[in-house]
Amino acid sequence: MSLKSIAFAFCPSLWNRLWHVLSDSRQGVKDVIVSAIPQLVGVVTGFFGSVLIARGLGPTGMGQYALIMSLAGVATVLSDLGIGQTSIRYASRAAAIEDISTQMSVLRWSLRWRLSLVFLITTLFFLIAPYIARMWHSEALIPYLRLGLLGGIFAALASVPTIYYQSIKRFATNASVTSAQRIISFAGILALSVFSLWSLLNLVIVNLVASAIGAFAFLVLVPKAALWPQDVMRTLKGLSLRRIFASPDIRHGINNGLDASSPAGFLRFQMLSTIIVMATMQTDVWMMGYFLDESKIGVYSVAARFTLPLAIALGALNTALWPRASGITCPQHLMRLLKKTLGISVLAALTMSVYSVFAPILAPVIFGVEYEKSCLLGQLLCLRYCLATLICPIGVIGYSYGFVRVYWLINLIQLFSVLVINMMFLPKIGALASTIALIINEIIGVVCIGWLVLWRITRDRMRTQKGNSYEYD
Repeated sequence: MSLKSIAFAFCPSLWNRLWHVLSDSRQGVKDVIVSAIPQLVGVVTGFFGSVLIARGLGPTGMGQYALIMSLAGVATVLSDLGIGQTSIRYASRAAAIEDISTQMSVLRWSLRWRLSLVFLITTLFFLIAPYIARMWHSEALIPYLRLGLLGGIFAALASVPTIYYQSIKRFATNASVTSAQRIISFAGILALSVFSLWSLLNLVIVNLVASAIGAFAFLVLVPKAALWPQDVMRTLKGLSLRRIFASPDIRHGINNGLDASSPAGFLRFQMLSTIIVMATMQTDVWMMGYFLDESKIGVYSVAARFTLPLAIALGALNTALWPRASGITCPQHLMRLLKKTLGISVLAALTMSVYSVFAPILAPVIFGVEYEKSCLLGQLLCLRYCLATLICPIGVIGYSYGFVRVYWLINLIQLFSVLVINMMFLPKIGALASTIALIINEIIGVVCIGWLVLWRITRDRMRTQKGNSYEYD
């Protein structure tokens, strides 16, 4: 009996629709699968790495490590602020019409922005690290927080090859580079376990060394034109702050008919959204650092590890969809892409829901009995990823309609709701409050973004019908 016949036996109408969606979008499915390879490598290395860290450092050490990496993660996100997505968006458009000069110009522009921001953010966080440590009632973490911040510099450099290969839709090469970077990081953690060198300092140093190797090892794969202009000396003579940050000259053929915003204009709104989303995603750990002790943060951190497999599907879907949606200039083609990817996301969310119920139950078996309370937390955090996967295609398609101008308002509503829920319930019910807040955050996104895209589709259909009726008259 074939896979197709088995699927039809359970729910003919739903599976028939999904089967045709997948059959009609073989290249898209292939790109999603290829893009999932580094995510799969990341989930395997990340999961086993977290098991080794949890057992090597214990709940308190795991909680301290979570705090250190949360600050480093914030610095890394702030050094990007949507620059990567913006550069992929416009470089993909240029590559689609074989305008290599503009493509390289966009990549160089994004790299200048990224390096400038990473040095600025790293310096700022280095100075305020003592105040953050005191807020968490743990001044002993100050040197570790500062050391962990250096990883953001290597993360900025490591993003260059992945952005380049995504922009030209070479997902296999991008998967190879990203997978190798993650394997290098895991090798360092494995070395700590094999030689019994567990300590917070050693773990942070290993992460830095692995990040540096992963960044510099693959920069040689990127064309030099993506890093610096052909005539370097001439460029340096006329160099100024205005030229460093000025938007690249986008030719008329690269702006699509749905959204004609420039890279700089798009980036302004994307930066605002990224800052708000970053604050939302870090609210749980940061507020737990104030209200809860470090062992409870360690339990929550272990629960979050069960979301790693779900991040595979979500990350792969977003990676394959973003450059493809960015290059579309026709509303009809955009609708066709939305239908195909929405079917894939529904199938993925259904599969995720099964995993969300059963996988987190294994927390005490895998990590140790002291992490028994991670079970329920893990189930709820996984449910949040199911909702995020459902909204992913709609959210990405919304960018092609120019909704980047209003996304930040939705993100602001989400941040406010997460803050209020955590402030009200975190002291009363502990980490459970943070998981509930993240689920409500996704529900708000599904409702608001879904309504926006539906409104735009309805409006475009009405205009098309009116145009056809005028033509008929």
